[in-house]
Formats: sequence, structure tokens, C-alpha cells
Amino acid sequence: MDIKDFKMITNEKITSGFKIPEGYWDDFSEKVMHQLPNNEPKIISFYSRRKKWIYTSAAILVVALSLPIVNHLQNKEQELSSSEIENYLTLNKSVSDDEIVNLLEQEDIDNLKISTPITKEAIEDELSNSTELEQYITNEN
Repeated sequence: MDIKDFKMITNEKITSGFKIPEGYWDDFSEKVMHQLPNNEPKIISFYSRRKKWIYTSAAILVVALSLPIVNHLQNKEQELSSSEIENYLTLNKSVSDDEIVNLLEQEDIDNLKISTPITKEAIEDELSNSTELEQYITNEN
């Protein structure tokens, strides 16, 4: 056979050797649908999927709004330390000892009392060991 002589309509066609049974395509889609799993996809609503982000943003908002309030309350409750008060009184010579005593309560005055007795020998020992004895005597600073 020559290529020029070949005509598709008149010549026999080449068969593959495979044949489809009769009625195979009639119920093919039904067979495939029965083989698929019956589980339906899980439906997730928009709100439940975004719930984590909503809670996170709400928590951040609450913390951001409460920080100025907490900071304001802490500034009000802040107490002065004893060293700050001592430095203030030392630097401000306009405050007299009598004014300080008038501001103290009886409990504070009792705490200021010396509980151990100081003997003359202890004072003499301290003054003799001190290198600044002249300043104590002349009362110069």
C-alpha cells in the first residue's frame, strides 16, 4: 500500500484489541458516585474562624485602655522614701527643728529616742580616734 492510495473511508481501520462491554457508560456516573465517600465537608462559619483574632484584639484593647489608669493610680500612691525626705530636709535649711518636731507624731518621736546609753568613755574614744577632731571643736564644716 502506498500513501497516495490510502483512503480512510474505504480501508479497514486498525482496532486496539480492547472492547467496552455493552451498557458500560449507561450507569458509569452512578457507580462513581457510590464509590465516593459520603462525608460532607465541614462548614466553618466566618465568626468561628475569626474568633481567635477577635478575642486577641479585644484583650489588646483592654490592656491598652487600662495602662493609663493603672499608671495614674501608681503615681498617686507613690510614697517618698526616707532618704528622699532626709535629703530634702538637709538641703532646705529654712525648715527649723521645731517645725519638724511639730509635724512628727508621738510614735515617730518615740522611735527617734536612743535606746542604748552612751557613756562618756565611748564619746572620748570616738573623739580621740577621729581625724576631724578640730572640726568638732571649732564647729566648722
